[in-house]
Amino acid sequence: MNMIFFYVIACIFMAVSAYLSGLMWKEANGPMEFIKLLLVERPLIVLITVILFIGSGTLTQLGKVSFNLSYYEISIIWLATAWVSVIILWFVSGIKPSAVEFAGFMICQAGLIVVALSKVNI
Repeated sequence: MNMIFFYVIACIFMAVSAYLSGLMWKEANGPMEFIKLLLVERPLIVLITVILFIGSGTLTQLGKVSFNLSYYEISIIWLATAWVSVIILWFVSGIKPSAVEFAGFMICQAGLIVVALSKVNI
C-alpha cells in the first residue's frame, strides 16, 4: 500500500512538471524567448519549478522514512510515472511523440512493470 500511495503522489509531481515543460516548449522559441517567458511573462513558472524540485527531494526522503521504501524502489516509482508526462504532453500540450519514440517509451514501461512487480510482496 505504501508503494501505491507514494506512486500517486509522484504522478501528481510528474503531471505538474510535464504541464510546465509543455507550456515552456510551446511558448518559447529560442533562448531569449525562454528567458523572457520565465522572467517577464510567467515568473510563476520559476517559483513552481523550485517548489517541485524541493518537494521531490522531500518526497524522496518521506518515501525512505515514512513509507519504508528503498532508494531503488523510489527510483523505479519515479521512472514509472513517465506515462503521466507522455499523457500531459500529448493530450494537454499537443506535443505528439513519433511512432519510434512511442515504441521506445512502451518498451521502457514494460521493463519497469516487470521490475516493479518483482519488488511487490504478494
